[in-house]
Amino acid sequence: MLGLSSLSTLLLLLLLSPPLLSAQEVLVRLAGVGRRNANEGRVEVFYNGAWGTVCDDEVDLNLANVVCRQLGFQRGFTWAHSAKFGEGQGLIWLDNVRCKGTELSIAECRSNGWGINDCTHAEDLGVICSPERRPGSPAISLEEAPSSSRRQPRQRNPPPSPPAPAQISSSSARGHEIALHRNPTSSRRSSISPQENGHEIQILRRNRGSSRAGPQVSSALPQGHQLPSHLANGASYRQRQETARTSPQAVRREADGQVDRQSQPQQRSDRHQQLSGNHVEPEPVYPDMGLETDAHYTQGSVHLEEARLRPVLSSNHGGLVTEGVLEVKHAGRWRHVCNQGWDLSSSRVVCGMLGFPAAEAFDQNAYRKLWDSKLADPSSRLRTQISKKAYWVEKVQCQGVEVSLSQCQAQLSIPRSDVPCRSGMHAVVRCVPGSQFTRYGRAPAPPAVPPVVRLKAGPRVGEGRVEVLKEGKWGTVCDHLWGITAASVVCRELGFGTAKEALTKAQLGQGTGLIHMNSVQCTGREKSITECTYRQVPLYTCKHSQDVAVRCNVPNTGMQATVRLAGGREPAEGRVEVLMEVRGVKRWGSVCSENWGINEAMVVCRQLGLGFASRAHQETWYWPGSSDAGEVVLSGTHCIGTEMSIQQCRRNTNVYCPRGGDGRAAGVTCVETAPDLVLDAQLVQETAYLEDRPLHLLTCANEENCLSSSAARMNWPYGHRRLLRFSSRIMNLGRADFRPRATRESWTWHQCHRHYHSIEVFTHYDLLTFNGTKVAEGHKASFCLEDTYCPDGIHKRYACYNMGQQGISVGCWDTYRHDIDCQWIDITDIRPGEYIFQVEVNPSLDMAESDFQNNVMRCRCKYDGARVYMFGCHAG
Repeated sequence: MLGLSSLSTLLLLLLLSPPLLSAQEVLVRLAGVGRRNANEGRVEVFYNGAWGTVCDDEVDLNLANVVCRQLGFQRGFTWAHSAKFGEGQGLIWLDNVRCKGTELSIAECRSNGWGINDCTHAEDLGVICSPERRPGSPAISLEEAPSSSRRQPRQRNPPPSPPAPAQISSSSARGHEIALHRNPTSSRRSSISPQENGHEIQILRRNRGSSRAGPQVSSALPQGHQLPSHLANGASYRQRQETARTSPQAVRREADGQVDRQSQPQQRSDRHQQLSGNHVEPEPVYPDMGLETDAHYTQGSVHLEEARLRPVLSSNHGGLVTEGVLEVKHAGRWRHVCNQGWDLSSSRVVCGMLGFPAAEAFDQNAYRKLWDSKLADPSSRLRTQISKKAYWVEKVQCQGVEVSLSQCQAQLSIPRSDVPCRSGMHAVVRCVPGSQFTRYGRAPAPPAVPPVVRLKAGPRVGEGRVEVLKEGKWGTVCDHLWGITAASVVCRELGFGTAKEALTKAQLGQGTGLIHMNSVQCTGREKSITECTYRQVPLYTCKHSQDVAVRCNVPNTGMQATVRLAGGREPAEGRVEVLMEVRGVKRWGSVCSENWGINEAMVVCRQLGLGFASRAHQETWYWPGSSDAGEVVLSGTHCIGTEMSIQQCRRNTNVYCPRGGDGRAAGVTCVETAPDLVLDAQLVQETAYLEDRPLHLLTCANEENCLSSSAARMNWPYGHRRLLRFSSRIMNLGRADFRPRATRESWTWHQCHRHYHSIEVFTHYDLLTFNGTKVAEGHKASFCLEDTYCPDGIHKRYACYNMGQQGISVGCWDTYRHDIDCQWIDITDIRPGEYIFQVEVNPSLDMAESDFQNNVMRCRCKYDGARVYMFGCHAG
C-alpha cells in the first residue's frame, strides 16, 4: 500500500508540473523604445511562462543571425549593447550566449543557463535585422511586435469570433477573465509603457453576484503576447503585493475602492469595453505599476516637475536662497505642499534638486505664527487660496535617496476631504549649502579634510570626469553599472546637489593612469563614493574610454548675472563687462587687459555657463562695448582657474590700467569642448639614456639654441656634448583637436629640419634639484604638431611636411623620438647626483585645454657621471 501511495503521488506531481519548453517552443520577440522599424529592438525571450531579456556579454554576430532568422528575417545586420532600445523589466533569462550561427533557436546556443546572470537591465541586448523576410514569413509592421511564434500564422483580416454568452453565472466564475485586444489606435495607447509591444492582456476580477458582458475574442491565436513583470515574476510580485497591502496608503485605497466598486459597477463595465493596447488592469493597483488611482497617489500620475524656495523669513547667504516655503510645479502650475507628513527625508530630496547636499531641521514656530496671523487677517488672500484644492499638493513622501520629487509618492488631494491640508500649513525647507558656496563672493576656503574625489575637465561648475584618490594616487571609475544614484553620492560629497546625469563612455574626456573602481553600487545614503560597494579593476579589463562623469545640480548663486559679453558676433564671444561696486554703487564696466590670460578667460566662460575659453583677447577694437560700461572697473586680475566667478580672483584694490579701456579692454571666446594634452610618462622612463655627441653633428641644434651656453666657448667642430636623450609622446585625450594659435602665414621655416614650425614654445624640458632650482634645461626652440599615431578608426588629419595643416586630433599622439634634434637636455656641465626631471607641455598656456593640471610630468633622476637612471615617472 505504501508503494502504491508513493507511486500515485509521483504520478500526480508529474501531471501537475508544467512541461519544459523545447528549443522550438522558446519564443523570441523585439521590443523597446527608439525603434525605427520592426526589424530592430530589444531581444526578449519567453520561457517558463515569462518574458525576459538577454544580457549583452560575449555577444557576436552569430547570435544576432540566430535571433533574426528565428524571427523570420533573412539575417542579422548587427547587435546593440547597453540597452540601446531601453531597459527591459522583469527577468534576465540568458547571459554569455555563444552561438555557432547554425542554430534554429536561441535556446540551442550555449549560455550560463536559464536565469543565471550577473547583469542588470542596463546591459539588455538589442539586434538589428535585415528588413528582408525569409520565404514563407509574413510581412510585419512596427505596430505588430515580431514574434517567433508561428503556430498560427498572423492574419491581416482575422475571421470574426463567435459571440460570447451575454451572461456568466457567478457560481462558475472563478479566477479572472483574460481579454485580448488588437486596436493600436485606441486612445488608451498613450498611457501604455513604451517598452511593451504586442497585444493587450486585460485581467478583470469577476464580481460575484453580478452579470458581466463577455469580451469578444478572436478565434485565431494572437502572436507576441506581453505579460507584465508583476505577473511574469510571481515571487517579486507577491512580495510587493504584501508590502502594498499592509501599508496605510493601501488600506485607505482599498476602502476607497470598495465604495467605488459598489457604487459604480456599470461604469467599470463600460470602461472594460473601451480598453485596448498593451494594458493590464489588475485590482488593486500598486504604486510601482505607474497607473492612475482615484487618489492620484502614484508617481506615474503626479509628476512634480520643479521645486523652488520662496524666502519669507530667512536671510540669504549673499543672494543664495537656502531656506523658505516650498513650491512645486505640477502640470505647469506652481503649488504649495502641505506639511502634514512632510519630513527631513523629503526636504533632503528638495535640497538635492536645488543644488544643496543636505537639509537640516529647524524650529518652524516663526513660520506657524506668520501663517496663523495671515489666516486671522480678513483681508489676506491666503484665506481664500488655501481652501482650493488646486493650491495644494496634499502629501509627498520620500525616502531621502530619490534624485528628484518626481520619484517620490505624491498625492494632490485626499479623497472625501472637504478641507485641504486640514490643521496644516505650507512645508518649509532649510538646506545646507556646500562649503564652496558658503563664502559667496569670495574664493572658497580650502577643505578641512583633503578630498578623496574630484571632477576633472568639466565645462561648467558641477560637471566633470569622476576621479578617486586611493593610496595617494588619483584614478578614474569604470562605467559598468554606473547610475544616477552613485552619481548623486559623488555630487553630494563634492558639495553639490543630486546628479542631473550619470555619464558613461568618457563623455567628458578620458583620464590617465589608474582605474580604481568598477561596478559601483550605492544606496544613496553614503557620505562618500568610497563607502559604496564596488569591484577592483584587474589590469586591462577596463579602458579609459569607459571613464564615468557626472553633471550635478548646482545652486543658483546669481553669479552669472554679474558678468556679460558685449559686441561679439556670437553669444559665446565678446568684450568682458562685470558688475562691480564703485564708490558704494554697483555699476557695469570693462576689465583691464593687463596680464589678461587664458586662466582668467576660463573663469569668465565657466561663470557664464559657456564652457571653456578658447582665446583670451587683450584687444577688442572689433567688439564695441555697452554704453553703460565704458569705464574700467576691474584691473590686476589674477585667477588660478578654479574660481567660480571673476569677482573671486585676486585683483587690484584700486583700479590701475595703464593700457586703458575701450579697444584694449579684455575679451574672451568660449567653446563647448576643448583639447586636453597628457604626456606618456612611461615612455619617458623607458627611453632615457646618455649620449656623447660630437659637435660637428650639432650644427642645426646650435643654430636653434638647443645647447647650454658653455657650448659657445668650445672649439667647434671639435669636442662633444653630453646629452640626456629621451622620447616624448603627447596624447590629446580631450574632446576637440589641439591646434596651434598661429595661422599658417606666420609659421617659421626651419632649413635644418626642412619643415614649418607652427609653435615656438610648446614643451619645456628641465632638470631640477629637490628644492626646485633649475640646473639644466632643454632649449627646443620650436615644434611641428602632427598626428604621429592614431588608433584604429581614427584618420590622421595633421602632418608637418608640404606645409600641411598642423595639430593633434582627438585620440591621437604626437611623438618626438629620442633621435631627433633638440629632444634632449644638455647635462655636460652637471655634477653627478639625484635630480628631478620635468617635462611640461603648453607651459605658457597659449592654447586652451580643458585641464592644465595634467600638463606636467616628473621623474626621479639619478646621474652617476656615466649612466642615468629614470624612475617614478608620473603625470599630474
